[in-house]
Amino acid sequence: MKIVLATSNKDKINEIKKLIPKEYTVLTTADLGIENFEVEEDGETLEENAHKKAKTLFDMVKLPTLADDTGLFVKALDNRPGVKAHRYAGEDPTYKENRDKMLEELKDKEDRSAYFATCVCYIDGEGSDHYFEGKIDGQITKEERGDYDFGYDQIFKPNKSDLSFGQMSVEEKNHYSHRSLALNKFVNFLEEKQKNENINN
Repeated sequence: MKIVLATSNKDKINEIKKLIPKEYTVLTTADLGIENFEVEEDGETLEENAHKKAKTLFDMVKLPTLADDTGLFVKALDNRPGVKAHRYAGEDPTYKENRDKMLEELKDKEDRSAYFATCVCYIDGEGSDHYFEGKIDGQITKEERGDYDFGYDQIFKPNKSDLSFGQMSVEEKNHYSHRSLALNKFVNFLEEKQKNENINN
């Protein structure tokens, strides 16, 4: 079975591929000759943005399509940047620019609690669209920690670990992360669907 990822972000692709079992063929937009796939993420919710990305690509390729959208919600910042986490420091900021802005805004704040949330949307054209969510609570650190330079990972420490995501390998991060929680639900859905199809056949 083929699944196409509705993203051009190589870091996200790397994490997702490690979470989906090998019996599924995970394709990228580049594999299908679509370069720099981008969709304007103008939804008010993670669900809206994930659906927009998945639907846009599904309409192009007519293959089962998976998209996710992730937000970072910081209590002391009134839950900003939320769904605008990717564009926190401007329209096309670097990971570092987003992290620097957040550390600056939090420099006088004692409460550094935050959570990451991910919504995964799966469209296979067989009826309803499917959504899977994951959430992880943590803290924004006072400085960057670690070498894994993806999003806010170097300044986010999950409550269940002494390490920031930036100090973890992809495999270690996938034990904790919001994205892995959502994708594990997605994989369980696929396996249950396959089981039911085998029974009916």
